[in-house]
Amino acid sequence: MRLSHFSISYIAILVGIIALTLAVSWNGIAQNGQSSLSGRVVDTDGNPVSRLGLAVKSVEINMGQEIGPLAPLESWQRAITDEEGRFSISNIDPVSSRLVMFPEHGSRFEIVSVQIGGLTFRYYEVSGTGFPPWLGQLTFAIEPGTSLEDVVVKVKSPGMRIRGRVLLKDRTPLANAEIDFTVRDRRRRYEGFFPFRRVVGGGGGISRSHTWTDAQGYFVTYNIRGANKEYSVAVRYEGASAESRWVHLKRGERYDKFVLRLNDLDEHRENRNKREKARQAVWMINPENDHAYKKIACDSWADAKAKAETEGAYLVAINDASEQKWLEAVYPEKAFFWIGLRVPEKAASWQWDSGEPLTYVNWGAAGRPDSTTDGVGEIPIALIFALKKWMAIDSKSPLRPAVKHAILEKEHYF
Repeated sequence: MRLSHFSISYIAILVGIIALTLAVSWNGIAQNGQSSLSGRVVDTDGNPVSRLGLAVKSVEINMGQEIGPLAPLESWQRAITDEEGRFSISNIDPVSSRLVMFPEHGSRFEIVSVQIGGLTFRYYEVSGTGFPPWLGQLTFAIEPGTSLEDVVVKVKSPGMRIRGRVLLKDRTPLANAEIDFTVRDRRRRYEGFFPFRRVVGGGGGISRSHTWTDAQGYFVTYNIRGANKEYSVAVRYEGASAESRWVHLKRGERYDKFVLRLNDLDEHRENRNKREKARQAVWMINPENDHAYKKIACDSWADAKAKAETEGAYLVAINDASEQKWLEAVYPEKAFFWIGLRVPEKAASWQWDSGEPLTYVNWGAAGRPDSTTDGVGEIPIALIFALKKWMAIDSKSPLRPAVKHAILEKEHYF
């Protein structure tokens, strides 16, 4: 359903109400228990939908813009409905989340509404300048240890769409990858009759976004601005790009046959690896404090700490907003980074691993975690995947395997 500007304003208010109803402030940490979501999926006639993939995608919305997802695809919590349409998703981190199809853009259904308790939220297609696409979708947070049960997800078959596949030079799929995605549309006016027909005018548009390919390299878009137009798509990944031919779609039609080949991806990757190796060997100097910083690969927070010590450095201590912004600019890639901070035990004060006191904080949506109790073990802090906010990631978190890098700091490079 497309909405007028008046309707969109109304939905913005509705979203705020739902956020106040469902989103719960969180000051606990993982040992308090992670959350779960369970229920059933039905079609618009109330019939159960089996073998349907669902996932909880962690997101962050900042100043009206969605920045995310917060975590890579492989860490999303997922479920497949059984013969009665039932599903259960556990180990949900207490951050802003969204229930989506899985694959998110390649399912044979789309969500119509989500019912939680006595509250039903309808999904809408929102388009237009200044209106973010997440506005018509439910974003929620669940208090740690809470189980939301008897959730009813209503779905329907999708309308107009374009579907395609991204392949590498050897014809293997580009699987589970985030790609830059562009949809172009045009409508042309003609004059004369075949074979003397010619173009005399028309117009068009362009839409850019990020999307994910599924396990077989497929992508899907429903971002189609009208019927009786021609459409083409383009993808870009790690510097390599490919573009489709134009196809004409009438009302209600779909096109599922695009195949885009990234023939030069290996060359781009080789060049990128050379640059990355050179970069990791170089210490970056912050002109504001003359400290040196370096990105490293690591297996864990403890491994990162040990590697820092061998280089006469320590895991980075972020002491003010200026240093935080400098790090975001120097290390802008979508990755998690361990930093030199751990959740202290009860009665202990927060301090950096370098011994400096904690004088500045930049917590993400989950907020600052509580101090731990004896026997819980080490709970280190990482810069989050997208926004580079801070987040505690304990040993049971599904995000833990995704943290593969750390940032080192030393006061004097020479």
